[in-house]
Amino acid sequence: MKNKKWKEFDKLSRKCYMQMAGLEEACGCWDQAFEALKAVVVDERGREPEYAPELYLLDEDTDYEYDVQGWLEDYLDDLDMREDKEKLLGVCDELVSMFCWEEDKPSDIRFLKASALGGLGRKEEAAEFCKAWLAEEPDNLMAVTANVYALLGVKDMESAEALIKEHIHEDTECGDENDILFAAAVYYYKITGNKKEMKRLDKAREEYDKLIGQLMMEFDGDDGDEFMWDDEEYEDDDDLPFL
Repeated sequence: MKNKKWKEFDKLSRKCYMQMAGLEEACGCWDQAFEALKAVVVDERGREPEYAPELYLLDEDTDYEYDVQGWLEDYLDDLDMREDKEKLLGVCDELVSMFCWEEDKPSDIRFLKASALGGLGRKEEAAEFCKAWLAEEPDNLMAVTANVYALLGVKDMESAEALIKEHIHEDTECGDENDILFAAAVYYYKITGNKKEMKRLDKAREEYDKLIGQLMMEFDGDDGDEFMWDDEEYEDDDDLPFL
């Protein structure tokens, strides 16, 4: 039998999207919905301690009725756009502690946590957090990128450059997985005055963007296919994480 507490989350999450569409006034519904979601998990685990050890299992358990993962992504984006760094940091920590993350790693959440720490001026703490994360997942390009930004935050330019050169070589192409690192590298070479490398990597990103544009044109109007990507452009230094 479905937990009745899901109804509260459903009601509040719907209000969130109504607010996003401009059909509801700001009323704190995002934070309230998160509290309602936590209440569901606590209640379920009170009955069954092993309930939903992984985040994705919340959607499986409810037959994807509430799109919990999608809503959480939107909630974190909302906190990030509101620049509520303290709240963002707290929510990231709560999410990491709520699930075991053995099957799926919380890379996006960790990246946002590091960004929030940097935004709060806790740059040394951000650097230590990113260092530990990279030690745990040395091949995770989000962890690498987070480290680059964190190192720039503490003015360790040498270590930041070493990380970039370790993962971006002369023949490395920009793609979906490493575009975020290319963006960090472009920024690094911009602030260090290496215009040659900055332009080379920026050109690689432009070529990747053109490819994505071409693919989108091919998929345009085809309802039978879905094409999704996460390409962050940092045209303004103020939009860069950790800064």
